[in-house]
Amino acid sequence: MINLFDFCSLHWIFPWLLPFLLGLGLGWLLWGKYKAMLADLETKITGLNTRIVGLESDLEACKKSRLEAEGNVSMLKGRLREMEASTSATSVSAPVVKAATVTESAAIAPVSTINTAGDGDKWFAAIGTDKLQIVEGIGPKMEEVLNENGIKHFSSLAAASPSSLRDILNKYGDKYRIIDPNTWPQQAALANDRKWNDLIALQKTLDTGRSDTPTDGATDSKLEKWLIKTGVIRRWSQDDLKAVEGIGPKIEELLHNAGIKTWRGLSQTSTAKIQEILTAAGSRFALADPGTWPKQAELAADGKWDELQVYQDALNAGKNK
Repeated sequence: MINLFDFCSLHWIFPWLLPFLLGLGLGWLLWGKYKAMLADLETKITGLNTRIVGLESDLEACKKSRLEAEGNVSMLKGRLREMEASTSATSVSAPVVKAATVTESAAIAPVSTINTAGDGDKWFAAIGTDKLQIVEGIGPKMEEVLNENGIKHFSSLAAASPSSLRDILNKYGDKYRIIDPNTWPQQAALANDRKWNDLIALQKTLDTGRSDTPTDGATDSKLEKWLIKTGVIRRWSQDDLKAVEGIGPKIEELLHNAGIKTWRGLSQTSTAKIQEILTAAGSRFALADPGTWPKQAELAADGKWDELQVYQDALNAGKNK
């Protein structure tokens, strides 16, 4: 008689062993796949981090290039305004500019003449007869208030009395109570007569247009700030080589690396030596012509801004026309 295999006679653990082994094998396969996926993701993350570092470096380089480009654009805009004023001028005289002095920390390089009476007055070409905001104490909102009340030109503001100006301000509430319009007619009269030096001198004694809180005159006047902002006059920090026409940020960096860091140092450097520096820097500087740079730098070092401006007006991108 044949005896059949009796599963019931098996120990109770064996029926559970097979599913356990199958589950263990499946878990091992899933764990291996998970580890492979994790390793792949870590590799991708490392690659992305490396790319981010590269992009951040590129971004910094782009920001630096943008700042340099904005600086060049500002200078070109100022130059364009000069050229537009020159083309519209019929005569230009060149008195000594005494609007600012050169200190160890900063210098103002004027690009125009002042106290001229004809159409050749470049400051007048930029300011006109209605830029009331150059008056110390008058901002954009206050200019709107004055325009709304029929005061739109220097002549009308000069003809107004302080009391009539106070009546205008009172119509607009208490927020204008602290404003002192007493000097506005005097400032406007100087602007109307194009007495720019006198206007600058007066404004340097005022504090936001108030005559009762005089200043020490060390800061720029409202007129100077406006002219600098619009590019009519230029402000250079002491020994900023970009004051020399033909020198931009890149060339200034080359000169600094060569040990030429001051106007005086540039003025004492031969044209041949400067050309050697440019040539060594590559073909991108091949169009630069340093022939006039030492002379320009000497005028800047000596604080002869009027002479420098006259000299630069005769140049084209730093080159003799």
